[in-house]
Amino acid sequence: MTSARTRRFRRVNTLVAVTAALSLTACGGGSSGTPEPASRPAVAAKPLTAQQAGEEITKILGKLPELTGDTVRGINGKVVTVGGTGTNTKAGQHTLPGLDVGAKARLERANREGGVNGYTFDYAGFQDDNGQPAASQHATQSLVESEKVFALVPYVPASGVNGDYIIKHKVPTFGWLGQDFCAWDKNPWMFSTSGQASCPEALPGKVVGSSSALEQYLKASGKSASSIKYGVFASSDPYGKAGVISAKAIAANLGIDVVYAEADLPSATEPPLSDYTPIASRIMASGANVVSANVTAPALLGVLGALKSLGWTGDMLYGQAAQALLDNAGTAQTVDGMYGTTSQGALAFGEDKFAQVREDLKAIGSDAPPDGIGTVTTYWAADLFLQAFAKIEGEPTAEKLATVLNSGSFTYEAIPGVTCSQSWPAGRVLTPACAGVVKYDAAAKKLNPLTPLEDVGGYFIVDGQ
Repeated sequence: MTSARTRRFRRVNTLVAVTAALSLTACGGGSSGTPEPASRPAVAAKPLTAQQAGEEITKILGKLPELTGDTVRGINGKVVTVGGTGTNTKAGQHTLPGLDVGAKARLERANREGGVNGYTFDYAGFQDDNGQPAASQHATQSLVESEKVFALVPYVPASGVNGDYIIKHKVPTFGWLGQDFCAWDKNPWMFSTSGQASCPEALPGKVVGSSSALEQYLKASGKSASSIKYGVFASSDPYGKAGVISAKAIAANLGIDVVYAEADLPSATEPPLSDYTPIASRIMASGANVVSANVTAPALLGVLGALKSLGWTGDMLYGQAAQALLDNAGTAQTVDGMYGTTSQGALAFGEDKFAQVREDLKAIGSDAPPDGIGTVTTYWAADLFLQAFAKIEGEPTAEKLATVLNSGSFTYEAIPGVTCSQSWPAGRVLTPACAGVVKYDAAAKKLNPLTPLEDVGGYFIVDGQ
């Protein structure tokens, strides 16, 4: 019989597979290129503010189109109907707990507080597509044509099959994941809390990254940049390769010596290695004393376990604060001492940060984890929607809502310790420059907070070849 603890760990494997590389957030082009050898000196790139990065993105991709029309589908007097869809279960397993309730919890609180600009929100529910593209299409069309939703909140499908439909029907869409978000001028209706982090061609020929996680690690560990021999290993997919390029540029800017940078591990869709010792041996031989992992959880555990068996005593950085890795007896000792450089709030930073989220979940009768990736992702999507809706002047339309985010003057204000601030429309491409650091403690079975989730660091746009 499969234990509850094992089921939780399987879910962590799933969520980490789709959120890998948060330790050094990167997106962009260069999918056909190979990272330059680590032995070649990296060139220190110039850090940019979100506004400067947004200006650079506009130079590369052009200005967003002006939206015209008066689409008021889903608005009935002072009531606005919204609904969500995504991959809440796949093969009978929950993918990201809380994915189906985070947005509802946030919207219901808005209603309890009297609405936004005199409008309240009728939630048409969350439709699970079970990871099936056809079901995703059916759910999206049902919400738009039958439920008459004004906006999709959240939109979190594993597949990306509805972009053209969303454009045609002018549906403001808020969420995360899915290739439908991978566009600039072609789809000005979609807004992701993580930008285009999973899009290998977000900026043709370029890679975008943030120094947040590495800067927070330096603060948390108390180490100087000059004392670090830095390594990064990644999967061989386009996103992994982009992450290596980004990591090298960011480390060089901070004055860190990069001694190992390879994207040669299997991708999430390929069979895993049976022996990670060769990878670990190469990392050891490089002299790296701090290593960042840009891979799924099984590969992380394989490499880190092999490193420890070889006597390595350096620091491992990973972009997750995943309590389940400590709850699982088979993985706790492997990750003991590892740093989680997370760009999402966690209860480790203090339960008071999540008091409002917990209260909102309780109000709708949900026991979903308040700091679960699914919960926070969709709660965040709804919070973004509400903040943008509040900026609409006059009677709301779909075009006015999208223009608020695309006009160049909107800033999403973070929920302290839970979400991250972001400037728009740069946020259509950029992941927020924001991170916090925890340390994995196997003996105590807990994540020890070191630096809080906060906006910090700069953006980097570098050549992807």
